[in-house]
Amino acid sequence: MAALKSDPDRQHAKTDADAPAAAASSPLARVMREFEDLVLRFEAGLLRSLEPDHRGRRDHVRREACRLAVAELGTRYTKLQIRRSLSAAEAQGRRVEQLLHAALDAGSADDDAADDLRGIHHGYFRLYSTELFDMLGQPVDLRLGTVRFHHCHARPPHTAREPDHGPVSLELALGSSFFVADALETLPFHAFKVPQTPSLQNRGILSRKPDDHGAFPGYDSWLLFTFLGNGCLKLEVPIEMCADVYGGPLRGRENEEVHFWGVFVDDDAP
Repeated sequence: MAALKSDPDRQHAKTDADAPAAAASSPLARVMREFEDLVLRFEAGLLRSLEPDHRGRRDHVRREACRLAVAELGTRYTKLQIRRSLSAAEAQGRRVEQLLHAALDAGSADDDAADDLRGIHHGYFRLYSTELFDMLGQPVDLRLGTVRFHHCHARPPHTAREPDHGPVSLELALGSSFFVADALETLPFHAFKVPQTPSLQNRGILSRKPDDHGAFPGYDSWLLFTFLGNGCLKLEVPIEMCADVYGGPLRGRENEEVHFWGVFVDDDAP
C-alpha cells in the first residue's frame, strides 16, 4: 500500500521545475522574445549604417531599434488579427455552403436558410476576402466592402412568406469605389433574380460605376453571386475589376476571379 501513496515533495518539485518552461511558452514570453530578436536585428543594421566615429551613440541606436521593433510587431499582429477575422467569415460561408450541398443531396432545403433569403432586401452583406488580402500583400489598411439589393420597382412590401422575387438592382462598395447593377438592363437576354430558396446556382449581373455617366467599364465587370442562405452568399469579382479598385499586384492579370464571402446584416441590427 505504501507504494500507492503520493509524495508531496515530489509533486512540488515537479511543479516548480515545470514553471519556467510554462512561463517561457506563454504568449507574453513569445512576444517578448520576438521583440528582443527584432531589436537586435534593427540595432545591428543601424550600427552598420553609421559612420565609425558615430558608433558610440549606442543609447540613441538602441532607442531607435526599440521604436522600429514596436512598429514592426504592431503591423505583424494587426495583420494576424485581420487574417483571423477574414478567415472566420470565410469559414462561416464555407460551412453554410457545405450544409447546402448536403441538404440538396438529401432532397431538402433548410427552412431557416430560406427565411434568410426572404429578408435580404432589408439589409446589406458585409464582404470579406482572405484571397484579396493575401494577393495584395496583407495591407493593414485594406478596405473590403458591402453589397445591398433593392427591388427594381416600388411595390407593396412583401411578407416573410410571400416574398417578391422580381428583378433587383444592387449597390456594391469595394474599397473607395462604388458600383451599381440593374437586372432590367440585360433583359431579355439575361435575367438576374434572387432565388426563392438557397441555391448553388451562380447568378451573374453586369455592374458599372455611376460616375461614368451610365457607361459600362472597358474591363470585365460581371459579378457572380451564389445565394447560400443562412445569411451567407459567395461573390466572385473579376480580377480586372479588383485591379481597377485596388491596383498593386492585381494589375495586368485577367481571366481570374477574386472570391468574397458576404455575411448578411439586418438594418435593424445594432
